[in-house]
Amino acid sequence: MSVLFTKAKIGNMELSNRMIRTASHEGLADSTGKPTDEQFEFYKGFIEGGIGLVITGYAGIMQSGKSALYHMTMIDSDELIPYHRRLIDRVHQIGGKIILQIAHCGRQTWSSETGEPLLAPSAIPCGFYRETPKEISEEEIYTVIEEFAKAALRIREAGYDGVQIHGAHGYLLSTFLSRHSNKRKDQWGGSIKNRFRIVSETLRAVRRVVGEDYPVLIKLNTYERARKGNKSEDCVQFAKMVENTGCCDAIELSCGTNEGGFVMTRGEFPTDAIFKYMRPYRKYHSLVKFFLRSFVLPFVKLKQPPFSEGYNLETAVKVKQAVSLPIITVGGMRSKSFMEAAIELKKTDFVSMARPLILEPDLANKFKNGISDIALCDNCNKCVVATDTRPIQCYNIPLLEA
Repeated sequence: MSVLFTKAKIGNMELSNRMIRTASHEGLADSTGKPTDEQFEFYKGFIEGGIGLVITGYAGIMQSGKSALYHMTMIDSDELIPYHRRLIDRVHQIGGKIILQIAHCGRQTWSSETGEPLLAPSAIPCGFYRETPKEISEEEIYTVIEEFAKAALRIREAGYDGVQIHGAHGYLLSTFLSRHSNKRKDQWGGSIKNRFRIVSETLRAVRRVVGEDYPVLIKLNTYERARKGNKSEDCVQFAKMVENTGCCDAIELSCGTNEGGFVMTRGEFPTDAIFKYMRPYRKYHSLVKFFLRSFVLPFVKLKQPPFSEGYNLETAVKVKQAVSLPIITVGGMRSKSFMEAAIELKKTDFVSMARPLILEPDLANKFKNGISDIALCDNCNKCVVATDTRPIQCYNIPLLEA
């Protein structure tokens, strides 16, 4: 049997295989953040398609951290528990395992969406959203930590199989970890120990409320393209510190931030989709669009790192050698043989993916049954940019008919 389809555990949660659906913004909640039937159908495709674990798109823990993207799922109120429970009951009825990812978007949103000032470790605007955030006070830091814990407790009460804390991709916890965005001089900034403090306190707070037996995961960046941004060696140190808290059951490794461009996804630079779907660009006058299309975006495109399969594995290997926690690696996973080799060579314990499963939710079954050996996804990235204004979908469905 392929190593991809051997059983494995995260904490006390046993999974049928080592293929995981990683989080991606879905935009499938209703306008108030409640889970919907459409959301269940989305997850159902992965579960019936053979995936071992579904990690949902991020859910907001409080209004100040709400995403600017279309219809973010929320878990910031006890009133939402019954709606989540209904979703999870249906997932479990078809034999699925599902974890809710939680996040505070920090400076990667707009106050027009949150209705409150943006929060960040320092008053430095994100290069994409370009709104200057408020430097979060110590009192507010403790409130955020408490809200992560409250959200985790709701997640357990709703019946999810675990929780993943989003500590990557330029959201609030991630900006504390990075010297690029954290210029604080107090106990929450400066040294690596201080920059990690909010993550440490969040993990401990979550563990206290969910108990010792409940799976708690975290997502970290292997790399961010920014001046003084975190690199591979920082990731290794943060992973060690995560393990030392004794409060985490697995680490997922990704990369990139919104202001870093398409470092996170790589592949094609979807210029047309950017102007069609993304609010910061589609609102411009045609002359401005012409200037951006002709001069600015081509320059940005040239600076994007090239796509290569498993582009986070180089750091994953180092992290895996440094910690004993299970490692999940996302980033360009496309072929069955590559994923098998990554696990067999102990570069990672699990592989996770998002874009390929949007097109082929049954990819795991296709691999298992010998129907295909490589994902059809061509990394066009239209699905990534379009979620700014509409629910997630693949824009290259004809690939299935090729």
